[in-house]
Amino acid sequence: MKKLLSSLLALCMTLSLAVLPASALELEDAKKLLAVHYVDGVPPEVLELDSLDAILEAIGDPYTFYMTAEQYQTFNQSVNGRTVVGIGATAETAYENGGYRVMSVLPDSPALEAGILPGDIITAADGVPMSPEVDPRVPITGEEGTHLTLTVNRNGQVLEFALVRRAVNIPIVTYDQVGNAGVIDCISFGSTTAQSIQEAIRELDDDTAVWIVDLRSNPGGDSGATATSASLFTGDGIMLYFRNGAGQYNYSYTMPGFPHMTDKPVIVLTSEHSASGSELFAGDIRTYKAGIALGQRSFGKGTAQIIVDETNSTVMKDGEAMKITAYRFFSPDGATNHIVGVLPTLLISPDNTSGAALLLTNPKPARAEGWLKLEIADQTFYLNAREAVKEENRAAFTELLEALPPSARLYKGSMTQTWTETSAAGVAREYGLSYQARTFSDTADSPYAREIDTLCAYLILNNADGTFSPAQNITRREFAAMVSNALDLPLPDTAPRFSDITAGQSHAGDIVAMTDMGFLSGRGDGTFGPDDPITYQEMAACLSRVAAWTSMDGYDLDNAGLLPEELLEYYSYADWARVPARNLDALDALIPGPAPTDPVSRELAAATLCRLMENIHLIWG
Repeated sequence: MKKLLSSLLALCMTLSLAVLPASALELEDAKKLLAVHYVDGVPPEVLELDSLDAILEAIGDPYTFYMTAEQYQTFNQSVNGRTVVGIGATAETAYENGGYRVMSVLPDSPALEAGILPGDIITAADGVPMSPEVDPRVPITGEEGTHLTLTVNRNGQVLEFALVRRAVNIPIVTYDQVGNAGVIDCISFGSTTAQSIQEAIRELDDDTAVWIVDLRSNPGGDSGATATSASLFTGDGIMLYFRNGAGQYNYSYTMPGFPHMTDKPVIVLTSEHSASGSELFAGDIRTYKAGIALGQRSFGKGTAQIIVDETNSTVMKDGEAMKITAYRFFSPDGATNHIVGVLPTLLISPDNTSGAALLLTNPKPARAEGWLKLEIADQTFYLNAREAVKEENRAAFTELLEALPPSARLYKGSMTQTWTETSAAGVAREYGLSYQARTFSDTADSPYAREIDTLCAYLILNNADGTFSPAQNITRREFAAMVSNALDLPLPDTAPRFSDITAGQSHAGDIVAMTDMGFLSGRGDGTFGPDDPITYQEMAACLSRVAAWTSMDGYDLDNAGLLPEELLEYYSYADWARVPARNLDALDALIPGPAPTDPVSRELAAATLCRLMENIHLIWG
């Protein structure tokens, strides 16, 4: 791969407040900036539109927008941690479901005190509905001491909150000692983040067995701050890759000799509100095997923006700026988090995330009796069983056991100071826990039981009725749903464009999502064949496209032609499937045996998908 050295680029805060693109910037200058920098290219017909508003709307990228001087100043404050007047919340730039989604709520803020939560969608301010044309800061911001009523949609429930605007401090890092854990709560990666984390490690590391870095409401920040912060736990090295629209790579790194401040394992807490820089931080911890992640799949923002302002462009004036999506980024192991997010090592519900993490923060015990040892993702954790089964911990302990993937190893300590391997189900039985295994009742004898159970652990396969029918052929409809769920693709509202699929039909949304991404295609006659079994070469072609989109290795393989010896090796495949088969084989995901035109069983589809996700690092460890 060509990876070109560059200075650290600004990976801007994913979730600054949305802005109106009406600007002082000359239209022709804006067009030139977009033509040069925008990662996906801007179609000529879009550049011919007669206003910047219209161009940005046609591009449809919520992370590419213009900022006035005042808006740019507020943006920088939200990233770098200062005192601002407002309600103390950040919102996503994209208008959705009638409003703007709250992504983080600051401590000691009017929003927190009123009861606003991350995930709430602000639909109106003082009775005035939000719309894509409305900058939410206009009705929400105001003078200190003034009143505001916000209407929000919370999971379909309409709620109203009365707030009083005031000065809010943005403490982007706080830290504390909780038992044996050093707990760092980081809400943004800005200019002071790494220094604050360094202070935390220096102050608490001697008394800390395990570090918890809480990124559950962290919407991102600057790539340099992210790289430096992660390096405090991983040491020096490449911290992320950027790829531009021409397929060229840049990378950011920390210099050799950068202080590796702790050897204690890290537990990164993630949620659906962890985005951008926080996802990169988790990817760095994953790549360098410095810890695990625990929580929910993250937001999935894998594009990087540059800021064009007076410091780097002569066309920007009077403090204005423009943020432009210029790169797709990848963690050092080559995996993207765009759309797919970061899948944590242990997938735990929001209610039990903190509790489960704290159960793993003990030092190695002097006596093994009464303890459990967990080995997962190259880390070792110790659980005090007597503490774990106390009433206040039972729910978190139970779900932690349920979340263990097959790669985890669990051991029980004995009076003789030995550790005997056990199982999550065995521990649950011993302590009378209401344990629900994430597995199927009919897959234990499958040659691919490990892979099937791994996908179950991450809720990629649904075991609602308890059975999987592993030997049954998988249909194109079912395969689309399996892969769509694995990638967490958003299901579009658009109607299927195939004559044999109707809106509302089983998995119709998954088929639209997969075909819109180019991972699957129709039959060429206007049909999709949803109930036809998918063939081995069709599966290979689909998963090769997935690999090219989600990983650097898959992308480079997909752009490499077949060597003569490879042409002979994959000659039995159709001409359109030879490169995909080679690609999956190179990624150690092509399972030998079936002929290219053979139908694929459900167990084989699950095994191939699981191995691919493991080998391109979408599954941690």
